[in-house]
Amino acid sequence: MSRWPFLPSEPGPTVAPVGRMPAWQPLDRDARQLRLALGLGWPLAMAATPWWLGQGGLGLGCGFRALTGVPCPLCGGTHACAALVQGDWATAWAANPGALVLLLWLALLAGQAVVEGAQGRRRVARWPWWHPAVWTAVGGGLVVSWLSRLAGLV
Repeated sequence: MSRWPFLPSEPGPTVAPVGRMPAWQPLDRDARQLRLALGLGWPLAMAATPWWLGQGGLGLGCGFRALTGVPCPLCGGTHACAALVQGDWATAWAANPGALVLLLWLALLAGQAVVEGAQGRRRVARWPWWHPAVWTAVGGGLVVSWLSRLAGLV
């Protein structure tokens, strides 16, 4: 198992029919609990963002913006998260389109963690959202969104 159990890793030793890899591998108790904690904790943290913003963000701001004076690729992400939790897709898109795409991808990862943790086994084949093209699309969405905001297009 990898050091980061929520990331795909190389399959470990398992008993499988000759010539075929099993579709799922069992998880030990710690890995199962970690997946459930991450999979259930992330949506709970996301649901708390409207409250957190209502408290003034507890004085935390963007360190990148404080150092450079330029918004970072994730600036507006907390507001996008809060709007998404409240079901306001248009506001979430306006806050940061790239962060909205990232949040939706993270929702898939949380769902994966819950499924694997609840079943007590992890899928050997990568889930579709771990495909390099998906990583490129999510990262590219963040960069394009950031550059268009820097250029004043959005």
